[in-house]
Amino acid sequence: MVRSWRWVEHFLEGVISLCLVAMAGLTVIDVAGRYFFNAPLKGGYEISELLMGLTVFASLPLATRAESHLTISLLTDRLRGGFRRWHRIVILIVTCAALAFIGWRMGVQAGIFYNSKIASGSLQLTLWPFAAIMAVLAWLSAAVALVLTLRALAGYDADARGAHGSLE
Repeated sequence: MVRSWRWVEHFLEGVISLCLVAMAGLTVIDVAGRYFFNAPLKGGYEISELLMGLTVFASLPLATRAESHLTISLLTDRLRGGFRRWHRIVILIVTCAALAFIGWRMGVQAGIFYNSKIASGSLQLTLWPFAAIMAVLAWLSAAVALVLTLRALAGYDADARGAHGSLE
């Protein structure tokens, strides 16, 4: 399991890196074309939108594993012992449910895009594959949250915050 997760983690980090480099490159080309040649990159904005979506969804499993979602620690940092453990379990259950909902809805959206043959505006890129990839990544995030929840319920990972790196 640890080796599998490390492979997934490295793969997702590579996808995120490629998307970010591609977005930066597209922006440079678009700005240079716009200001020096009065010819912006056709569909550059569209491609950047799709790459941003992939970046966000590829980051979800990593953020879920690290339990580094946005939190407000005004009161939670003061929790100790059993209260802290049960707070973490409740948060993991809510996270799992929310990510499963997002995965389900993205899967439905991918089906709608596929059946209606919806494409992007200027480049006419087929959108269903992007929505399907995002659905898979959301379901992967939900699975990670489920594993973390089960481990927390079993008493492993007493407080896993900051234990980024492996699903042991």
